[in-house]
Amino acid sequence: MLNFKKLTLDDIKKISPYFSYSKNKTCDNTIGGTFMWRDFFGVEYAEYDENLIFKAKVTYHGGITAFTVPLGKDICGAMEQLDKYCRSLEIPVAYCTVTAEDMPYIKAMYREFELYQETNWSDYLYRADDLKSLAGRKYSGQRNHINYFNKECAGWVFEEITGDNIGEVRDFYEKFSLTANKDSEIFAEEQRKTMEVLDNYKAYGLIGGLLRANGSVAAFSVGEIWQNVLFVHIEKADFGIRGAYQVINNEFARHFASEEVEFINREEDVGDEGLRASKKSYHPIEIIDKYIVEVK
Repeated sequence: MLNFKKLTLDDIKKISPYFSYSKNKTCDNTIGGTFMWRDFFGVEYAEYDENLIFKAKVTYHGGITAFTVPLGKDICGAMEQLDKYCRSLEIPVAYCTVTAEDMPYIKAMYREFELYQETNWSDYLYRADDLKSLAGRKYSGQRNHINYFNKECAGWVFEEITGDNIGEVRDFYEKFSLTANKDSEIFAEEQRKTMEVLDNYKAYGLIGGLLRANGSVAAFSVGEIWQNVLFVHIEKADFGIRGAYQVINNEFARHFASEEVEFINREEDVGDEGLRASKKSYHPIEIIDKYIVEVK
């Protein structure tokens, strides 16, 4: 019988090696994507024969309990154990954050199931070279904002986030949060977990950079790299400084997307129209769809 446990920050070192088994480029199989949203979705985990399975309450799909397609050496074997677990407890078998790469395992295991897409939680994927160079007419708007920032904030610098400047980033975010409140539980949770990341930066083990203009922090970004993808988990900038968002976006890509990094994942828009417009303005090469699978 599978034994599910509540996911906590203490589990980062235990859980993170399993992400190397991921066959897709979604943020769900990353440290930031998993641990920052663990409380919002009530995430639990179980290990079985060198495989990892997450259990979550899918708030955006009626609050059903669902499981991830396992990560590990024997996906089919772990799915069989998960099926037995659900049947023994007489609960429906359902999977969440299912991608096209996962579907062969679903189809091999089950004959009948319903597939539901939730576009608000699709990931935006970009070519790293595009976001590093911002070349061509389609990025003229971003370049205009960057040029304005360069003119108004001459002498700005980009710095990696370290133990020496993390306190400044935290102070900036505290002030930022006062002006960025949105009437949404999702954004309230994002604020709580962004502060958690800054308070536990070493434990999370992520990478980050800040933009310093006129001596003060004007923006920061935090993410991580898995395989050939740079994931952007957090990106915040002073709304009152034109171009700050465009510069931190560009500098984060230029600084951390090495030659081995082919793609940048800027994650979901969670149904926010402003975020959606911003993410589309950077011309993603793919919007990675995710599905809920309910087995009959």
